[in-house]
Order: sequence, then C-alpha cells, then structure tokens
Amino acid sequence: MPQTLSSDTERSFSQVSLEELKTILRDHKKFLGSGAGGNRAIIQFSDLSGVVLTACDLSKADLTGSKLIKAKLDSASFCQANLFCADMRLATLRNADLTGADLRGISLRGADLTDAKLLKADVRPAMLARFDSRGNFQAHEIEEVSSQADDLIARRADFSDAKLDRSLLRQADFTDANLSNAALSGADLRKTSLIGTNLSGATLNGAKLAGATLTGAQLSGATLKGADFLGADLRGAILDPEAYELDELKMAVMPSLILKSDEEIKALLNDHKVWLDSSGKEGTRADFADFDLSGRTLGKSNLAIADLQRCRLNDANLSGSELAMANFEFSDLRGCDLAESDMRGTNLQRATLNEAKLDRCNLGPLEEIGTAGQNNPANLQSAKLIQASLCGALLKYARLAHADLSGANLSGANLTGADLSGANLTDAVLKDTVLTGAKLDEAKGLASA
Repeated sequence: MPQTLSSDTERSFSQVSLEELKTILRDHKKFLGSGAGGNRAIIQFSDLSGVVLTACDLSKADLTGSKLIKAKLDSASFCQANLFCADMRLATLRNADLTGADLRGISLRGADLTDAKLLKADVRPAMLARFDSRGNFQAHEIEEVSSQADDLIARRADFSDAKLDRSLLRQADFTDANLSNAALSGADLRKTSLIGTNLSGATLNGAKLAGATLTGAQLSGATLKGADFLGADLRGAILDPEAYELDELKMAVMPSLILKSDEEIKALLNDHKVWLDSSGKEGTRADFADFDLSGRTLGKSNLAIADLQRCRLNDANLSGSELAMANFEFSDLRGCDLAESDMRGTNLQRATLNEAKLDRCNLGPLEEIGTAGQNNPANLQSAKLIQASLCGALLKYARLAHADLSGANLSGANLTGADLSGANLTDAVLKDTVLTGAKLDEAKGLASA
C-alpha cells in the first residue's frame, strides 16, 4: 500500500526553533531509554536545513517529508527512523547509522555518506497518494517518486541487504562500499564509481550501469539479467565463470584474461630474471597484468618489481617467492599460497586475498631505496583478507587502512607501526600479535578480536 502522503509540491514546511528542537531531542532520548516521561520525536514536514545534529540519536524518529538540506549529521543515528520523502541534499552523514531506516523517496543528491551504515535500509521509490480538496483519497491517482542520490558520496558505506530498486544513483561514488545482497533491480548507476565495491549476491536485473567503473568490484553470485553494462569497466572485477558468457557483458570493458602455456610463463620469468640481474639493461620486466594464472604452481619464483595488476591468481602457489615491490593492485589472490614469500614494499591495494596463506611472509618495508634511502612500506590499503592466514607474518609499518581482516589469523604477526585505521578486525585472531605503535583509529571489531 502507498503512504497516505500528499504529493502536493506546494506543501508548507513548519519551522522548528532551537528551543523546540532541544525539547524534542530531550524527550526522544527518554523515549529511547526507559520510555518514562519521553516522547518519540515526530518532526514531519519541518524545515531543518543546515541543522547541526552530529552524534545525535534519532533512532525510530519520524522525519517524514522534512528538509535537512546541508544538515550536519555526522555520526548521528537514524536506525529504523522514518525519513520517507525527506530532503537531505548536500547533507553530511559521515559515519552515520541508518540501519533499517525508511528512506523511500528520499533525496540524497550530493550528500556525503562516507563510512555510513545503511544495512537493510529501504531506498526504493516512494508511492504517494493524492487527495482531493475535501481530503478524500483518490485511489486512481498514485504517483511514484524515485529515491534520488545522484552525485552521492558513499565511500566504504555499508548498504548490505539494502533495498535500492529503481533508485537514481547516477555518478555516485560507492568506492569500496558494501552492497552485498543489495536489491538494485532497475537502479540507475550510470557513470557511477563502484571501484572495489562488494556487489556479491546483489540483484542488478535491469540496472543501468553504462559507463560505470567496476574495477576490482566483487560480483560473485550477483544476478545481472537485462542489465546494461555498455562501456562499463570490469577489469579486475571478480565474476562467476559463467558470467563471462552473458550477453549483458558483451559491451563492457572486460578483463583480457591472457592465457599462456607453462613454457611461455617460464620464458617470461627467465627474461625477467635477466632484467633484474642486469638492472634493466637486458631482458624484459615481467608484465602479467590481466593474466589468468589461477591454480598455477609458481613457487619460489623471482617476481620482484613485476607487474601483476588485475591478475587472476586464485588458488595459485607462490610460496617462498621473491615478490618485493611487485604490483598486485586489484588482483584476485583468493586461496593463493604466499607463505614465506618476500613481499617487502609490495603493492596489494584493493587486492582480494580471502583465505590466502601468508604465514611468515615478510610484508615489511623495503628499506633504503634509491639515492635518497627511502623506506617503502607494503601497501594493503582496502585489501580484502577475510579469513586469511598471516601467522607469524612481518607487517611492520604496513599500510592496512580500511583493509578487511575479518576472521583473519594474525597469531604471532608483527604489526609494529602499521596503519590499521578503519580496518575491520572482527573475529580476527590476535594471539601474541604485536601492535606496538599501530594506528587503530576507527578500527572495527577489536573488542571481539
């Protein structure tokens, strides 16, 4: 059934004074507590544009149709709140919690939802009912108002299990966001940034993704029937094997998936060794960008400084290899065996290393590089290391900001001086782990680790 909300665009908005707002918030706090003497915050069709409510708890509040244009709402809680047809254009909601909120018909154009939580939020179009001048419901006049989030900034935001069907999300920024199992049928995502975005299990039937950037996106288990991927960049994306045959992806920019024989791979490795030994004067630097090396046994290879961007290495064996300063950005290393490898200064930014073996790896900095004697730390920013094994690994000064280490085994690992800002350590094993001097600002799951 549609909301019994008039779609009259001339509706007037009431003004809420600062004193009135303070009283409403005080009573709502009591409502959320014991309930005694409290009242639920009901601020319908009010103009709160520019209001500053950072870290305020408005869970279960009713803000139907209200204006919150350019409001400052960082770290605020709107869990299970009613924001039906609210106007939150250009609002800042960094680290805000909108879990389970009713956001149907909302306008979030240009809003900043960086690191926000929108688990199971409803962002579908609103169904508005019209009334005649006497207030009688006009059953034959139903209007659909799409949720509008064009130019939305939602980097690292959590939209898992959210309902976003038919939403307008053009040119939005969902870099490294979690849209797993989200409903996005018919959504307009044209020219949207979905770099490193988790879309596993998402429903994208009939979605418009023309010109979108999905480099390094996770699309395992996603349904893509009737979706438009014209010109969408899917290089480095993780797809189900059968997805490569879909007509929906024929016009997308797809990974080249270069396949080589064992003999050809060996020849490339030999040329790379000559290049390393001669300091680049002879031979050729190994370029494995977009190669499919899944399941290969390449143990104890020398791939220092090699280019392995967007390389498929799932279930490959690289244990004991020389990989210092190699570039694995956006690569698929799920289940890869990298145990005891030299990975000093390696670039693993946005690589997927779920269930990979990195036991006793050296992921410390490569020291005294060049004439300036610079130190180059390993880069694992926004990498996915879910349930990876890093027992005894050296990760001194490693860059792990916003990395997903949930369920990872870091027993005996040395993370001295590592940057774990915003990293997910939920259910990680930290027995005898050294975290001296590590940056842990906004790291998640430390209490459970």
